Amino acid sequence: MSQGFHRCVAVLNPNGDTLRYVPSALASSLVNAGAAEVCKSRGRIREIVLSQPASSHALRIGPPSAPGFGVRFWRWQRLDVSGARVIEHHPRCLYE
Repeated sequence: MSQGFHRCVAVLNPNGDTLRYVPSALASSLVNAGAAEVCKSRGRIREIVLSQPASSHALRIGPPSAPGFGVRFWRWQRLDVSGARVIEHHPRCLYE
């Protein structure tokens, strides 16, 4: 590929929404593996689009999050007695 990747590349879903920003090495490997396609641009590549959504091949570890929030591995939980809030972590974020 004649174009180089920008140091921080945006990963877009097929709808055009930005999912996250990744380093150029990861973006390059996603394109080389066929998991993503390069958006047409002049100069350095700043955006790539995923070829297929994760729901078509990834296993879900729990119920989907609300739209617009993405996948969270923590949530606020309000204690009944004192009214204080604590953070409850998803078991996956505690894996070693």
